[in-house]
Amino acid sequence: MHPTRKLVFGMIYGLAGGLVFALASWGVNDFLLSRAHFAYPWLTFLLGILPVLLIAGLAGTLTIRLDNALFSAGIWLIAGILLAIVGVWLPLWIVPELLPRLDPVLKNWLAFSWQDAYTFLVFSAAIVAAIGFLIIGLLESVLIEQASYSPYNGAIVMPLLICALISATVGGVVDSMVNVRFRNSALALDRLISFALENEGKTVDLTIARQMHMGALSSIQPNLSEERRMFYFSFNSTAEEGRILVDFNGHWALCDVFLDQPSFCQPVEPPR
Repeated sequence: MHPTRKLVFGMIYGLAGGLVFALASWGVNDFLLSRAHFAYPWLTFLLGILPVLLIAGLAGTLTIRLDNALFSAGIWLIAGILLAIVGVWLPLWIVPELLPRLDPVLKNWLAFSWQDAYTFLVFSAAIVAAIGFLIIGLLESVLIEQASYSPYNGAIVMPLLICALISATVGGVVDSMVNVRFRNSALALDRLISFALENEGKTVDLTIARQMHMGALSSIQPNLSEERRMFYFSFNSTAEEGRILVDFNGHWALCDVFLDQPSFCQPVEPPR
């Protein structure tokens, strides 16, 4: 067995865990938002992928280099906590701070920002990620040892699949903690706008109109457009109530959402 091969396998193992974590915690969310006319939908993933790969790749490499079960457990425990912090901070703190710099019209307008209540999400995500990545770390030495003794490079596949399964589970939990509540509101509003545009000029059954909450768009109906961008404007700490800002080619609207459903939209103008 060549020691370099074992070290490379360890690095790949760590990188795979980081990549899958990023895809599960942000990638799926960003993909869904990109299909819902959300502005800068891939920003979280693009900002987070490099630090996540660095953290997880370094953990995977050090585990093999140090070859000590206690140190390996500690390394992956710390890595899991760091990944959880990044997983929560990026979408709820860093991205909201960056948006007004990317789109100056939003400066002094968007109220969506970090709240003290989100600290609980950090602790919760850290516990889940610490446990998940600790298991990944404890398994690494055994799995990589077996794979590195095999003459076939494909032997790394099984360790990667096991690592990916655990990291995907952790990332999915982080996504459900951090993104789902906000995302569902954005997707519901986009579905409503798309439905209104598809049925423009048609008579919609009253029952269906009520189910779709068509009345929420009555004040902005003339401004509806396929070309639009959405932003989180503000949400309460539980994300049960919030407001989403929509840009229809320069015509702005502010939509109230409650329990993932649009309730009322009104025209607004950017602050001057």
